[in-house]
Amino acid sequence: MDGLVAANTKFCFDLFHKISRDYRKNIFFCPLSLSAALGMVRLGARNNSAHQIDEVLHFSEISQNETKEPDPCLKSNKQEELSSNDESALLGCYFGKLLCKLDRIKTDYTLSIANRLYGEQGFPICQEYTDGVIQFYHTTIESIDFRKHTEKSRQEINYWVESQSQGKIKELFSKDTINDATVLVLVNAVYFKAKWEKYFDCENTVDALFSLNENEKKNVKMMTQKGQYRIGFIEELKAQILEMRYTKGELSMFVLLPSYSEDNLKGLEELERKVSYEKIVAWSSSENLYEKMVAVSFPQFTLEDSYDLNSVLQDMGITDIFDETRADLTGISPTPNLYLSKIVHKTFVEVDENGSEAAAASGVVSMEKSMPSCVEFNVCHPFLFFIRHNKTQTILFYGRVCSP
Repeated sequence: MDGLVAANTKFCFDLFHKISRDYRKNIFFCPLSLSAALGMVRLGARNNSAHQIDEVLHFSEISQNETKEPDPCLKSNKQEELSSNDESALLGCYFGKLLCKLDRIKTDYTLSIANRLYGEQGFPICQEYTDGVIQFYHTTIESIDFRKHTEKSRQEINYWVESQSQGKIKELFSKDTINDATVLVLVNAVYFKAKWEKYFDCENTVDALFSLNENEKKNVKMMTQKGQYRIGFIEELKAQILEMRYTKGELSMFVLLPSYSEDNLKGLEELERKVSYEKIVAWSSSENLYEKMVAVSFPQFTLEDSYDLNSVLQDMGITDIFDETRADLTGISPTPNLYLSKIVHKTFVEVDENGSEAAAASGVVSMEKSMPSCVEFNVCHPFLFFIRHNKTQTILFYGRVCSP
């Protein structure tokens, strides 16, 4: 499963670099849910369609011998099947284990990953594929009548997503995204809510200026408190990293803050260029963060975004599954002209005094030896952040805030 976590994290940064070229734009997405959604497609993809997904999502780097231990999430008859050289089933097994681990401790937070495939009812679905997505990805493939009842289909999908995201994600598909030629839609939405381990007192929230760039500032609600936090300093980038834990420490938000400068966007750009899977692991490791008294100033913010990922994924190298003439999804349906019409990813995050509500080895971290007894961590300019499940090291959400 460690190989899958690494693959998901690498895909996270690859995707971020594709969608983050406008340095003045807020970004927020859930790499885990996207990887799982495309893992569902991979389960039914064959030949070059499968190979492209494996390469772009780094699935090809996962060792098939990573683990052979029995999986409590899998039925006993599946254990025997997975001993064969079936890459898509092995991938499904790894996702099944990871999603089970996240499910087990959801008493302390809410995490709803709404992945579902909707297929035109005229296409027969392979029973083996239906069994696989239920078993591994904890979801189903639904038959729907796009051709005769286009608008009703769109409303049905949107209603399901809204109910899965506690009402936070509405209108996942706008009227122009689904038509009577649609044959297969991948729905992907995420909802998350958790409370801080150290909540901020509302009485200490103040109006403060946040520097958007060298010329612009805006007033924000700045939450403030002093307390024991794990913090580090990234020498090569002159940036700070702070861990803010959620209740019971199962999850944490890590904030990457470039040093303040007249043009804060340059520091942010350099930080984004240097971020990688290996460096994030190093920077956020317990060996490189130190418990200190920290004076934290952190803005309230709400981010909501939607990404039409067809063109993004095609730019990254996943092309065949979107092409009616080249797609090979015969593991989903024996019908040869099945292809993926649309994949949309919509996210929502709200951060306030209580916590977060969301719906989507070089560069060692060190502490300055002469660091004062109380460190200041003032998030008054653009920053990066990610929310991590600590036990599995899975990045659930990744984002950039340029304007809270």
